[in-house]
Amino acid sequence: MSTSSTSSSNQLRLKRNLSVWDAVVMSAAFMGPAVSMYFNTGYAAGFAGAAMPLSFVISMIIALILAKTVGEFSKIAPSAGAFYVFANKGIGPRSGFLSGWLMFIGYSLLEPAEEALFGITASEIIKSQLGIDIPWYIISLIAWAVVFTLSTIGAKQSMKITMLLFLAEVGVLLVLCFLIIGKGGYDGLHFSVFNPSNSPTGFSGVALGMVYGMLSFVGFESATTLAEEVVHPKRNVYYALMGSTILVGGIYIVATFAEVNGFGLGNMDALAKDVSPFVTLATQYGSPVLVLLIALAGLSSILAVTINTNNAIARVIYVMGRETVLPSFFGKVHQKFHTPSNAVMFQSLMSLVLLLLMGFSVGPSLTYGYLGAILTLGIIPVYIMASIGYVLYQKKQGNIRKHPFKNFILPIIASLLMLIPLSASFYPVPPFPYNILPLVVIIYAIVGFIVAKRLERDPERFKRAGEILGDADQGINV
Repeated sequence: MSTSSTSSSNQLRLKRNLSVWDAVVMSAAFMGPAVSMYFNTGYAAGFAGAAMPLSFVISMIIALILAKTVGEFSKIAPSAGAFYVFANKGIGPRSGFLSGWLMFIGYSLLEPAEEALFGITASEIIKSQLGIDIPWYIISLIAWAVVFTLSTIGAKQSMKITMLLFLAEVGVLLVLCFLIIGKGGYDGLHFSVFNPSNSPTGFSGVALGMVYGMLSFVGFESATTLAEEVVHPKRNVYYALMGSTILVGGIYIVATFAEVNGFGLGNMDALAKDVSPFVTLATQYGSPVLVLLIALAGLSSILAVTINTNNAIARVIYVMGRETVLPSFFGKVHQKFHTPSNAVMFQSLMSLVLLLLMGFSVGPSLTYGYLGAILTLGIIPVYIMASIGYVLYQKKQGNIRKHPFKNFILPIIASLLMLIPLSASFYPVPPFPYNILPLVVIIYAIVGFIVAKRLERDPERFKRAGEILGDADQGINV
């Protein structure tokens, strides 16, 4: 199947009828704030202790600066592959390829991480609520099968339904948070949670907590994928990026503040070890109905993120097969469902192997924790390269002196802030196995560098590979 014939047959226009508010809420849903608050906060608290909310505040500042940078570029040329574009045009094609290569591992690891999380969370909830003990791997395999089936048959989630689910999940979460705050928390409300001195290891603990803070903002750039559906896209995509990041960041600050105060500042070990901390809080501060709603909201949010992730990565694999960057086998379309079934199968099998291998060796909770750390450490350099690339791109355009604050100062500040969690992953040396997780990313990056060198022998193929990888976050069904 040729590229030209494919593009001409599939060139369908989307209806341009989304308001700025629609775009804000829908793009916020891509970040999965319910999943992030339910599960990322425990891992962050394991490092940052009672200062965990500070990790999310700094992460929000970084995400906002990045959102502004991406938003400024979206005014010129809305693009889901903004990070690839920045690195490619600013630093060079090889950096652009490596940017896409690292972004790809981030989204690939997210699926098995989420399926492991779904299994252990559902298992614990069923056991506590019904007294039935179902092993986590049975539930994880069911979730895996559901995701594989839906991706194969091409079930597309309605954006309106996604928006309603997002509002329901966040609504339930905020109700619990305000209940905790209204009741004064465990032993009063302490705003000192924003002080790094409440971290057991000082600011280095806050910095390591930022790994999970940044993980919670991954996907903020997805608002750029709505460019064809939002009215006045060059203006409103920018507002959607900023608005969704502010909205989700605000939710994170309220939720982390309530969570730490709900458990009590002296009980951070219990928070770090809790598989479903917000279910625990709902049991203590809410009612049985709220406990059930919190549990269901978390599970539905996990499943939605997992389906979107599989669709996104399968699309990238499919396009790379179609463009002969990968074997043409991956570019085949299912005759009945017209979906990239071979690509879906490959991504699903890879996820299954990682799910079972990691799940049985370290347990499902740590599977999510370790894979989440690896993918975040892979994506942070992408954000740094994009920020530096944006500065260099604007320098080439002669725009630094015209607008030094937005075209130079802000992106450089973002780059420096992102070095905090990255450097904290190396020194002070974190406990095992977190001390070796960065090595996994480094090895993967070296492999990407070798692949890039080989692909550079065919410049056109090399360019196509980078562009496709750079669009890994689009999540568009083929």
